[in-house]
Amino acid sequence: MELLICEDYYFYNNGVYKTIEKLSPDGWFTDLKKVEPSIRIFGTREQVDEALDTYIELTGLNLDESFEYKTEKKGSYWDGIVFSETRKDRPTLKEYNKAVNKNLSIYREKYNKLNNNKALITTI
Repeated sequence: MELLICEDYYFYNNGVYKTIEKLSPDGWFTDLKKVEPSIRIFGTREQVDEALDTYIELTGLNLDESFEYKTEKKGSYWDGIVFSETRKDRPTLKEYNKAVNKNLSIYREKYNKLNNNKALITTI
């Protein structure tokens, strides 16, 4: 069996905005919010690459950044950015890795049910 990977892809918004409505002391108002598309792809390297190429071709979006979605170790680049032992607004390393492992097992289960030799794509 081939190695399964999971990667996150973030795209430039290409000038796409959506309207949002908010309540203020003066009543409801409508505003614009930038849409920043992002997806997560799970599968083999070949399937992930093919799915990404197809997504870009179909949407016309330009890739901004990509990251491997995996458990992390103390002292990694993401320490203090997505997890932290001291910041209260971030999960601890243990909490972060627990959530990642849970998501990866869900993706693996859904991927195995697909049985169509295609990558699993989800929004982030």
